[in-house]
Amino acid sequence: MGQRKIYNRTKKPMSTQLEKNELFDDAFFQHNLPQYYRAILKDFRKVARSYVNFNILFLLLFASELFLFFFFLPFLAKSPLFAFALGGLFLTCFCYFVLLFYNQAKKPEQLIHLRDQFLDSCRQILSVPAGEAGHHLSIADALSKLAAYLQDFELNFYQAPKIAKGFSRLISRFSSYSYGEDVFKMKLLLLQAAVDEHLKQIRITPTDLEVHASLAGTYVALSKVYKGAGMEDKHRSIARLAIEEFSILSNYAPNDPWVHEQLAIGYHDLGMPEEEMREVETLLKLRAQDKEILYRLGSLYFRQGMNAKGLQIYEELKRGNFKKAEDLIASYGNFS
Repeated sequence: MGQRKIYNRTKKPMSTQLEKNELFDDAFFQHNLPQYYRAILKDFRKVARSYVNFNILFLLLFASELFLFFFFLPFLAKSPLFAFALGGLFLTCFCYFVLLFYNQAKKPEQLIHLRDQFLDSCRQILSVPAGEAGHHLSIADALSKLAAYLQDFELNFYQAPKIAKGFSRLISRFSSYSYGEDVFKMKLLLLQAAVDEHLKQIRITPTDLEVHASLAGTYVALSKVYKGAGMEDKHRSIARLAIEEFSILSNYAPNDPWVHEQLAIGYHDLGMPEEEMREVETLLKLRAQDKEILYRLGSLYFRQGMNAKGLQIYEELKRGNFKKAEDLIASYGNFS
């Protein structure tokens, strides 16, 4: 759902503002976050690269030993050194697998340490202490942003030199294959921690709509991570949690345009066009004179093949001399 902000609103049936500190009021916290993002991403790159370098090193070592073994095989076959050469190959394989299992057990601890290091850094510079309204939501937002920076991060570990630009796609694929799993695990750790911070905040301000909207956005981001990894069961279960948060928003503030805007964005991110259309239709009822919302609804109609309704909106925008009316009709026939 992108960057989430806190908006001041009045006349609510329930509390929708953080009681002490607004989420983005801590200028010092926001000013210092980028350097912590860079530091953690740099450390994460080092950790991930160390394991890839370990595998490449042993692969080159074993390939070299194997090449030398077969190159000198005619001489070794009649020499007592043959057993030593063959034993050297097996020793290399044995050492590799022992160290591989050790590294596989060690890596999750290193990733958790990086996440906890980032959390500690955030808490040290955040002026709002833990347990007070706003603290956990600020931390959650920082975690979500850091996870967003990891989008396609696995593709950029290696850059093709200018003289080898033709191999850039191959290099990107190798980078994705080598680092994709580590990036996936790091995203999960960050977003799961963000969910935990939201839940802590909800226990402090249980009826704050911004907190539920922010939690829904985090669930959407988490569901996308699972979907990108092909984990459909996890994707659907997390998506259901996001929808439940959307339901809370709708139930407590059914006539709030901001709420239905968040719902529409969330359903769009979850790939649920019918629900998105329903929310935009509700939003239009609440803001009947807003031509941008009308244009948005017309675009949704055309994308879903509901051309008759889309044309009606086009005619209405045309009569109102809305400048984007022609952009709307240009999308006619573009089914999604």
